[in-house]
Amino acid sequence: MHMWAKTERRWRKKTKRGVSPIIATILLVAITVVLAAVLYILISGLTKGPGNTPLGTALAMSPANEQQAGANFWYNFSIASASGGLTLSNLAFQVQTSTGGIVTLAGGPTVTVIGLTGSTVGTYTIATATWASGGSTAVSNQMQISIKTSSNLESQGDTLVVLGGGSFSGSISVNIP
Repeated sequence: MHMWAKTERRWRKKTKRGVSPIIATILLVAITVVLAAVLYILISGLTKGPGNTPLGTALAMSPANEQQAGANFWYNFSIASASGGLTLSNLAFQVQTSTGGIVTLAGGPTVTVIGLTGSTVGTYTIATATWASGGSTAVSNQMQISIKTSSNLESQGDTLVVLGGGSFSGSISVNIP
């Protein structure tokens, strides 16, 4: 029995061989190339599907200024920058409190979008969350967004929240003075 164990050990030593250096090198190079390709795809954003463009990267708005005429209040926001492909129909508007509650504004508030020439290019009704006109208009820099309401929102900590839709997701918020 002792003799058989000795021959068994000798047989294991003879057949125990590693992978040849050439095969090992080829395997290491292949693994490195595959890992580099996976990292490139993850970093370059190719795994991001359609409809995931964050609204915060596509739209920037300046702080509001307030105007009053009679019983009506206007809160005007200027679009500081807008990326290509963003249309008015991709946007929805809400007024929220500092705790995140949705403000129900009196007087049927509307959002009016004024183009570069000073004419109205779109009208949005907050109560129904629909574009009455101009939904297909492309959003561009220096457009004005004006909210008309009979409620005074000054110094209440409210914010205008712009929600993305279509191929834009997320939201941006701008403080109302």
